[in-house]
Amino acid sequence: MADDPMEEAFSAVGAEQSRSGVDHRLVLLLTRLFAADDATIELTVVVDGTVISGSVVSEQAWVQRQNDQIRIGSPAIADAFEALEPRVGLTRQDRYIHFLEPVLLSGGVHVRMPATRVDLRKVAAWSIGRVAVD
Repeated sequence: MADDPMEEAFSAVGAEQSRSGVDHRLVLLLTRLFAADDATIELTVVVDGTVISGSVVSEQAWVQRQNDQIRIGSPAIADAFEALEPRVGLTRQDRYIHFLEPVLLSGGVHVRMPATRVDLRKVAAWSIGRVAVD
């Protein structure tokens, strides 16, 4: 049994993710990131042949940014989302990577996106850092 509760949590998450084919080291990196309230890291991943590069944040920060984007266009829908979230609950943090303003690179085309979430099980490759885009 581990002396550090965080290490024990890493081991449990890592074992579960390893069975699903997710890179254990990526899970460890993200678990530490998600444990901090306002942490962010620049990350680049490859999903289904598309490169996604941007700032990764916790699910809570991602949800807040998405709600802010929705509020601009429709305050009523944003209020409904915020009212339902505590009852519905958030999806498991360790299943997704939450990007803020990533760039998608596919076939030489660069597409800037708003708050975007990627399923960890679909990540084929990853690296720390952001791809420079003109």
